Amino acid sequence: MTTTSLTQMREPVAIIGMGCRLPGGVNDPDQLWKAVSQGRDHITRVPEDRWKAMVERMHPTQVPAEPFPAGIVDHGFDHAFFGVTADEAAEMDPQQGWVLEVAYEALADAGIAPFSLAGSRSGVYVGAASVDQAAKNFAPRNRAGVFTSSGAGMAILANRLSHALDLDGPSLTLDTACSSSLTALHYAVRDLRTGDVDQALVAGSNVLTNPVITTSFTETGVLAPDGRCKPFDQDADGYVRSEGAVVLVLTRANLAVERGHRVWANVAGTGLSHGGRSPHLLAPRSSRQAQAIRRALADAGVAARRVGWVQAHGTGTKAGDRVEAVGISQGLEQDLPVAVGSVKSVLGHLEGAAGVLGVMAAALAVHHGQVPPTSHHHRLRDGLEGRIRVPIELEPWPYRTGDDGGRVAGVSGFGFGGSNAHALLAQAPGLESPEREDPMPLPETVFVSAHTPAALSAAAGHLAVNAPRGGSVGTVADTSLARGPHHRYRAAVTTADLGSLVQGLRALQDGTPDPHVVAPRSAPDKRPRVVFVYTGHGGHYPASGAELMCLPAFARAVEEARAALAQQSGYQVWAPGEAITGFVDAQHCTTLTQIGLTALLAQRGIEPDLVLGHSVGEIAAAHTAGVLGLDAATRVLARRSELLSGLSDVGGLLAIRASVDEFDAFTAPDEGRVTIASYSAPAVQVVAGPTQDLDHLQARLAERDVWCKPVPDVIPAHSPFVEPLVPALREALAGLVHRPAQVPIVSTAHPDHPRDTVGLWNPAYWSEQARRPVRFTRALSAAASEGEGPVVFVEIGPRALLVEHVAHTLPQSATCAVTGDPYGLAQGIGELYTAGVTPTGPIERAHPHLVIAPGWDRTGRAAPVDDGGALPVPAPDQVEAHLITEVSRLLPLPEGLDMDGTWIESGLESHGLLQLTSRLRRVPPWARIDVQAFLPDQTWRQVAAALVERLPDPHQPSPEGSPSVLP
Repeated sequence: MTTTSLTQMREPVAIIGMGCRLPGGVNDPDQLWKAVSQGRDHITRVPEDRWKAMVERMHPTQVPAEPFPAGIVDHGFDHAFFGVTADEAAEMDPQQGWVLEVAYEALADAGIAPFSLAGSRSGVYVGAASVDQAAKNFAPRNRAGVFTSSGAGMAILANRLSHALDLDGPSLTLDTACSSSLTALHYAVRDLRTGDVDQALVAGSNVLTNPVITTSFTETGVLAPDGRCKPFDQDADGYVRSEGAVVLVLTRANLAVERGHRVWANVAGTGLSHGGRSPHLLAPRSSRQAQAIRRALADAGVAARRVGWVQAHGTGTKAGDRVEAVGISQGLEQDLPVAVGSVKSVLGHLEGAAGVLGVMAAALAVHHGQVPPTSHHHRLRDGLEGRIRVPIELEPWPYRTGDDGGRVAGVSGFGFGGSNAHALLAQAPGLESPEREDPMPLPETVFVSAHTPAALSAAAGHLAVNAPRGGSVGTVADTSLARGPHHRYRAAVTTADLGSLVQGLRALQDGTPDPHVVAPRSAPDKRPRVVFVYTGHGGHYPASGAELMCLPAFARAVEEARAALAQQSGYQVWAPGEAITGFVDAQHCTTLTQIGLTALLAQRGIEPDLVLGHSVGEIAAAHTAGVLGLDAATRVLARRSELLSGLSDVGGLLAIRASVDEFDAFTAPDEGRVTIASYSAPAVQVVAGPTQDLDHLQARLAERDVWCKPVPDVIPAHSPFVEPLVPALREALAGLVHRPAQVPIVSTAHPDHPRDTVGLWNPAYWSEQARRPVRFTRALSAAASEGEGPVVFVEIGPRALLVEHVAHTLPQSATCAVTGDPYGLAQGIGELYTAGVTPTGPIERAHPHLVIAPGWDRTGRAAPVDDGGALPVPAPDQVEAHLITEVSRLLPLPEGLDMDGTWIESGLESHGLLQLTSRLRRVPPWARIDVQAFLPDQTWRQVAAALVERLPDPHQPSPEGSPSVLP
């Protein structure tokens, strides 16, 4: 073997993600480390509801006085998330559901989006030895269905995960009894080193539903009467069975470094052996166990003296403990007793999953640099002195083993048929922790999503636990964006400090109100069209954008616009944070803020599909659309605000809550001196007129209890008062360069004009635009009708002025506002997210230490709705309803079943058609029906008619002389 090939074969494999579903609610690496480092006992007894079913399957002479002690895991499975129907889930081995869910959690721990693996050379290697579900599904006289075989086939444990992730690599389920998953790890490491796969998911699982297996082990004498594993103890008398699943995500160490993954530990080497012809099939053999250890050491190129601790198989059986202790001392040949431990003392024996659970526990020990205690160990068994020692308290890693290359741990797994496996885990280079919280942080937007409201609640709860690890809200925000699943049900939390973030996440989890939470809602199936609506006059204030100037994208856009505006104005113009001294500053504030906010949104990948602007906001809209370059836009702003400011003393604007018809009645006494300047909403108008007339109008409206409010720092724009200024404005804008729109734009002065009207945005337009009323409601309707599908209107300006008007005008459309204060920005982005617009950045602060764990919906249980026997025969007029009920078990039917559509048009796949046929056969007259009844061109109504024809004649007596149709 060449040096290069030897190096390649010894290349370490990085564990970049870990997930688990273990007894006592241990469901992630942190919880597992707490359990093992604190020696918590997680063994209980089989729950009463499950025990009743077990008792029915036991021989009467073997039923114990009380339920078996065991490590128990909730059998809940979010089948809908994975597209599994309730009928299929009811026949599925619980292990299949665990492996699916835990694999997604392990991928989240690795910072890998599951969809990103589609088509990749990723392998799935599952170790499992439990045939409990097969014993149930394949039991005598059990009514078989479409999913009976796939629900219990051991190969499906791996295959279902490969199918869900659309993987292209090997998909294997290995059974070597209790060494199954460690053997699976061995073959995964081999395939990674040879380059056959780039990623591997290694899983182990075990389930306890068949009491006969536990009874058999009781007869064999390997189970502890008190239900506790006491590894290597003088009083060791057997083990306790447990269920659960563990999944590890592996890749080559060089790829892990290259891609910036957090690495829990490296798998340095693995080795296999077999006990051969021992005294009997189930008898372990120490020399062969030692051989597996030596092979792992040789595979890793690691000296035996570097192994500081061994996560032993450690079941607590007398023969097993003695043989294993001898094998460890022979395999490692260390001068001092080898430190060993066993996670089984805390969680019980997961049998087929025991190996990867040992790897996960050892990886955590290597990562933390501590040796966990072994519970229920009090006195070393006689005869093992000098070979091993069993720490019973949390200890620092033995210094002598880590001084020349890092910490190394061994993991053993032995099958009761003699199949042995050993793995060596080595310390991996650590990553720097996330930066701590900025002393002057800006509010950030943290994104939370899931596929159902209940799952969203669970996801928020997970993030509430994990968020402090991020060190700052900015890190959590970027990580939630970069690594979040971005499912349909969405919410956000907008805050600047971790305490408020956790509080907001807990509120999301509990469904209680919180000021930092953007309320959850269901986003549309496809990204909505985004319409930017630029606010007109009235939202200005001195601090608009001042805090946002610390964001480079905002500051750069604002300063560039200020420089261009100063060039046009001939003086230094308003800057964020400065006092607003009049109309001109107010107009400048509005446009500069809008330009800066648009740049910030663009940096986040949020760009409009269409724009429109209200009054002065149309300048920023035209700039965003590409109609006006920066010089042209600032020229319009400078000349327009300068000329209009001369009207400050002649009149103003008044917003009133009234329809157009009501306005006519209210202003009749003014004899036309008060006119509508903005058609803002169906029941809101902004009117212009002389100050005295507006005062009188306001008094009359107050008498009628009609809401109205003067607009501050304003002139009577969009009214006849502007008419004398139109020629001067047209002259001031002569030669203005305008270009074809790059983004569609709707004019609020001429909303009915085709967008491509020649010269629409020329100097004449901009001079008339200040005179003509703002046809805002009509422009909104034009924007909404530009395309099909959902749309979200985003108001952009110093403050939100128009959101309510948009919602009033187009109540079916989503609305939000992005404003010139940090909270307004964060809130607006959160509302956009919940409307279905996912930002693309920033993600620079995303950190591998922070896990965005998925949430699962546990509100429903997949359980058979009947015993599988015959179903009642429906009356002829109920056949359609019966058919719809059966189809609804296989398809979501939010709008019901179109009886004039075919099964293909309804979205039913061929496998689902087989399931439907199987269900229909349970009605006796349809027992021989087959898929030929569902020809592709047959409508559901025709199918129902064919089913009616197969019903017996209710007037024809049955052979027994009783009616042939049930009443």
